[in-house]
Amino acid sequence: MGHLNQPPALFVFMGLPASGKSTLARAWVAKHHFSYFNFDVVRKQLVGQPSLPGEQDHSLQMTRRTYDALLTYAEQELAGGRTVVIDGFYGACEERSRLTRLAEKLKITCHFVLCYCSAKTAKARLAEQATGGKAAADALWAHFEKQQKKVDSLDDLEPTKVVSINTEAPHDQLIDQLDFVFEKKPPITIVTQ
Repeated sequence: MGHLNQPPALFVFMGLPASGKSTLARAWVAKHHFSYFNFDVVRKQLVGQPSLPGEQDHSLQMTRRTYDALLTYAEQELAGGRTVVIDGFYGACEERSRLTRLAEKLKITCHFVLCYCSAKTAKARLAEQATGGKAAADALWAHFEKQQKKVDSLDDLEPTKVVSINTEAPHDQLIDQLDFVFEKKPPITIVTQ
């Protein structure tokens, strides 16, 4: 794999629920043995810790705590010379800005991988994830639509630091495309049919 390991870098796989970001991020991390932090996993770990007064699993405070923890974990790994992949929604400009400021502070490169798919594919993936039948799938779709409304413009990000990738292609092909983009040239938009 060569220079993806040297020097350390930060890769942020972001997108809506069911966009395929976690599946793609985990596969890419497995190939390269990077440090990996997933928003949902970290949130669940934090839920097991004492919460702040009035805090619930999906509250704004819990979301803030989760993003704070991801930032801390990433900083620790990057400071130790390891490349980090973070996997989460990151629809808010403020959260992305915190990551770019960390990269500037540590003098490392930060790349954003915006994962997306068609609404039809997202709906099918959410239905597959639902274990409680149609009602659970509908609840997940409602959450998807709510998140979709919370996505800030990507104007805060330098275009050469963002890769947009349609996750409907086979994963092996997507992994190879990511490797090509990050090894051979600055990030570009990857569109698959």
